[in-house]
Parts: sequence; structure tokens; C-alpha cells
Amino acid sequence: MVKLSLAIAPHVKETVFVMSNPSLTSSSEVVKNASRIVALTSRVSPAFPLSRLCIKVAATWEGLQACRQLTALGISTLATTVFTIEQAILAGECGCIYISPFVHELKAAFDESYDDGGANLAVCVEAQRYYEYFSYPTRVKAAALLTVEETKRLAGVASITIPPDLLRTLAATETIEDDVDNLSLFAKVKHNKEDKPVRRVYIDDEAGWREAFGKANNGKGSRNTAEAIDEFREYQLKAEQFMLMKGDW
Repeated sequence: MVKLSLAIAPHVKETVFVMSNPSLTSSSEVVKNASRIVALTSRVSPAFPLSRLCIKVAATWEGLQACRQLTALGISTLATTVFTIEQAILAGECGCIYISPFVHELKAAFDESYDDGGANLAVCVEAQRYYEYFSYPTRVKAAALLTVEETKRLAGVASITIPPDLLRTLAATETIEDDVDNLSLFAKVKHNKEDKPVRRVYIDDEAGWREAFGKANNGKGSRNTAEAIDEFREYQLKAEQFMLMKGDW
């Protein structure tokens, strides 16, 4: 994975993201794996600036506490598989420089016949509003978008991961700026000065966080997270098998 990421790095201007092994479930395992990724990166490419490297970690309690430890070690992290504001808040507290809220369930991105009930755009808006209001440096990097309209409605988010097919469609789409502003959920939040978020503290409250996370969206958030992690595990195994077949990787 490190060699593949370094091969991509010359084509990326800023941060290079590498996923920690999603099969690892304890904080100590994730910290060890992330530290190994950093060490391998330095060994394979000594000239590569580690300030550009960011480790993606699943947004479970254990994963986010690992991010807390990695932040203390000077290793940048992104909390992925975020479906709820509870995950976003804890990620900010743990020092993640990015979060990736999934607009759709991961399965919907790979199976056109699957209906996940619609886009969860609100978590992106709520998380960014929370970070800005309470001065967290964490940035929202929206993921798992499926349509041009969803992209327009998220105009104003700090960052977006856009799949190739959707990017090609966007490149061929002409849109009037005012129309995007009218669609943007962030523009609506900017005009609503009275809607102030309530500060919540979870970083040392495992029981409180687990309870709130478990209840979020009637339990759908925790289910979606577990399912997304399972999907990532499957693709991790496929990637490892592919690398073994290549041999020189």
C-alpha cells in the first residue's frame, strides 16, 4: 500500500492518504500499524515529506482513540467511515486533521441496484458547522457521493472525495454560480446565525459516547459504520492478494 501511495504522490498536490489495516480493532494495533506505515514510507522514499502523509482510520471508539495517540506522536490522521455527528465530534477532540463523512452507505457506491434510503448530507454540514463554531482545525472531506446534485448541495464543504465517473460528469456539466449557491446547504447555514451548536465532550467518556453513537439515527449510524468497515476489510484482502501476484510490490 505504501509503494502504491508513493507512486500516486507525484500526481497529488497536497496530502497523500493511506488506509490503516481495517482488520485491526484495538487502539494499540492501529497505532502500531500506522507507525509502521510511516516508517515504511520513510524507508521506501526518504525524500518524501511525512507532513504530506495522513493515515486513514475507521471511526470506532478504538480507532479514534488511536488517532488521539497518533496525533501526540505527530502523525496526521483522517477519521473515515463517519456517519454521525458523534463520530465527528470525537474525531475533532482526538486531533484528526480530516474526517470523511459518508453521504451514502459504502455498498451504494458499488451496487447501483442497492437503495440506502437517500443521501445523508446533513452530517457534513453539522460537522463543519461544529468545527468552525468551536475552532477545531479538523476539516470535513465528504465521501461516497453519487450524483451531481449532491455535489452541488455540498458546495462550501472543505473538501470532497469524488469518484472518477462523477468527476467526468461534473467536468462536462455547466452550472450557473447562483444556482449552486441556491442549492448549497452550507450557504443556508451561513445565513442562519441563530442556529448555534451545543458543545459535547466525549474524549474521555467511552460509555457516554458509545450510548450516543449507538442511538444516532435510530442505530443506523453504528450499523453503517460496521458494514463499511467490513467492505474495507474485503478490499484490503483483495489488494494484498493483488500485490502478492505482482511480486515486485
